Amino acid sequence: MLKIDRTIRRKDISRHVWTQLRPVPISEVKLWIFVLTFLMLDTLCVFPVIGNTYASEYFFAVIIPTAFINIWAITILFRNFYSTQKETIYFILANSIVLAFCCFIVAQKIVYIDTKVESTAFFIISILFYFGWIGYFTQYIFRKYANMKWRYSQKNFLLDMLGVILLLLPSNGYNFYHFYIKGNPFEEYISAFVYLCLGILPIYISIQFLHRLLYIRFNSHLFRLSQLSRKEIKQEKAKGKTIKVN
Repeated sequence: MLKIDRTIRRKDISRHVWTQLRPVPISEVKLWIFVLTFLMLDTLCVFPVIGNTYASEYFFAVIIPTAFINIWAITILFRNFYSTQKETIYFILANSIVLAFCCFIVAQKIVYIDTKVESTAFFIISILFYFGWIGYFTQYIFRKYANMKWRYSQKNFLLDMLGVILLLLPSNGYNFYHFYIKGNPFEEYISAFVYLCLGILPIYISIQFLHRLLYIRFNSHLFRLSQLSRKEIKQEKAKGKTIKVN
């Protein structure tokens, strides 16, 4: 499922498979970092554990991995892209895992600290909810990239629905909260479930990038690092800089 038969010619390998056999494009690196780290992780996960009822165990459970990811993100931003190509794949994997974990922690804090619920039912439901998505995405992604005849027309209903929700939620989140959540008898449960749902995207990303790393390892003969163009080489030489390519 992970190893591509060496008898298959390069020209017969589908385009969607090649996306898993290349480093993250330079044009996407900053986007990944700013969206996953500075927007979603820092804004959506840090503020909820600082505000409302403070609980040190939840605060440190979020702040320690978040600080580690932020430091790592900054080091990547200030280093040359060509020397961090494989590292960026590991970073996005780690970032998405931490983001999913922090969304889970925030959801538990809302229920067990802010609302002071004592039942373990929500925790068990949350675990099952996450494991359900992990199982679903794992079989989907591994099956997708094992199928050389897969086409983009073969859409996945659940992923399409998730994409629509993620597209509409940021622009309508404020109205959704004030009209449907605020003042509702189940306000805290709904807010907690929204945070669990926010963890679906990083779960998908983490499994996709885990598959990417495994795919590259099992098919290293097909993996190629991005190389400098002649123009970039001249520009770096003019600056007196040397670019290290792993």
